[in-house]
Order: sequence, then C-alpha cells, then structure tokens
Amino acid sequence: LSYAATDIFKRKFKVMDIVDEIRKYNHLRKFAPPKGESYKKRVKIANEIYDKHARDGVSNRHIWRMYVHPLLGISERTFYNYLKRAYVE
Repeated sequence: LSYAATDIFKRKFKVMDIVDEIRKYNHLRKFAPPKGESYKKRVKIANEIYDKHARDGVSNRHIWRMYVHPLLGISERTFYNYLKRAYVE
C-alpha cells in the first residue's frame, strides 16, 4: 500500500473505533437518571464512569465527550465539579 492509502486506512479505522464506542454506550441513555433526580446520584455515576476509563489513559475531555455528556447531559465544567465531589455511600 502507498503512504496515502495507509493514512486513509488508519483514519477510517480510527473513525470506526469511535463509532463503535458511541454505539456501545448509546444503550446507557435509557439508564440515565432524569435531570431533577439526586445530585449525589449524578456525581456518583460521573465518578464511576471516570474511574473506569481514566485507568486506560484516556483524557478527561474524551471521557466527558464520549461517555458522560451523552448519558447525563452535563457540561464539561460541571463534570469537573462532579469529579471534585466524590460521594461514597
């Protein structure tokens, strides 16, 4: 393969990986608590998602964009505030 073909091949698979990741977590939307529900519950969910993916070396912004925002519908700033408040039950 030529360099250009290899580059296109790599980009195609990177996009496919992101699409697969989005599909994988789309099923979680139905489990998202409504916006009016407990603050503690949303903080706990956001922290659990962060803990799960932070070990893999994924950036905070990627975790928020791909997993937290679609599920909880919170801003990036709110996500960082939730990370500061780790509620343990």
